[in-house]
Amino acid sequence: MKKVIIIVVGVSVLIGLGVLAMRLADQEKTSDNLSLIDFAVKDTAAVDKITVYDSFNDVSFTVVRNQSGAWVDDKGNCVKQEVVHTMLETFLKVTLKGYVPDGAMENMKKQMMSKYKKVDIYQKGKLKKTWFVGHSTSDHYGTHMLLETPKRRSDNPVIMGMKGFYGILEPRFTADPKIYQCSKLFSFNREDIREIRVENNVNPSDNFEIIQDKDGLKATSNGEPIEGLIKDNLMFYLNGFRNIHFNRPNYAYTEQQVDSIKALKPDYTLFVKGKDKEFFMTYYRRPDPEADHNDSILWDQDYLWGIMPSGELVRMQYYTLGPLVFGKDIFTRENIVPKNQE
Repeated sequence: MKKVIIIVVGVSVLIGLGVLAMRLADQEKTSDNLSLIDFAVKDTAAVDKITVYDSFNDVSFTVVRNQSGAWVDDKGNCVKQEVVHTMLETFLKVTLKGYVPDGAMENMKKQMMSKYKKVDIYQKGKLKKTWFVGHSTSDHYGTHMLLETPKRRSDNPVIMGMKGFYGILEPRFTADPKIYQCSKLFSFNREDIREIRVENNVNPSDNFEIIQDKDGLKATSNGEPIEGLIKDNLMFYLNGFRNIHFNRPNYAYTEQQVDSIKALKPDYTLFVKGKDKEFFMTYYRRPDPEADHNDSILWDQDYLWGIMPSGELVRMQYYTLGPLVFGKDIFTRENIVPKNQE
């Protein structure tokens, strides 16, 4: 009888342990599901590396925070800080908007497998979280996303949004290096400029050269002193060489088309020599993309192409480049300097 009791007790204990194990497993599963909707990164100041992989284009881009706190690419090159700040803002303000309906779950998983952005977020050198960012909801107010941590990965995507933002989160993450590319070309303080040469092949009479040395400023055009030179206007012109940027990288022309442009004689060239650096760039007018060119070429009045020292083609604005290339009009005309900038 005692043996029977012992066996019954033993079986009961085993059953009880089995039920307890199942309950603990269910609790752990529930806990995992809850923890894997916690996309937010509360301490974005500790984020020191971000890698974005675009599965559709099979390309990735990495940014890291350097010792001074600025963001650079993995080779130490300059990147646009606002692009990274947009991602950091998303890390901080992301919030759950809802769950994917059971009936749509399998289809949603297939869509995310075919096209997604994978965002690896590092803090203090260690991988903290990985976001898989998919496509938007039909109303464009939510984004399908899946979370992975170093310990576990969610089985099911959820719908995420962002506090104070109504739109799609996916465009806030990009692996396109051109989006990150710094647009700054050069910056010279007026007092550091030693020489400026502008060659205008459209109107050669507008060529000019400016020399600044211990004897002061000299301005010539095609070897002859420029008549009617206004010193205040010339000083104003030299102030315009600070913080010059291009408008945007080339998205329009193929490599072969870029080579064709480089083979042409430049419409304008600009050379600037400073106290400890110099800069040279060539520029080409571009046909107006919205004009009918059947009878004649109409030139774009807003933009032109520039070939950077690296050989890369970029788009320039006349608003930025015009005052530098057509500077002869500035320092030989009366009343052109605004009173608050004299």
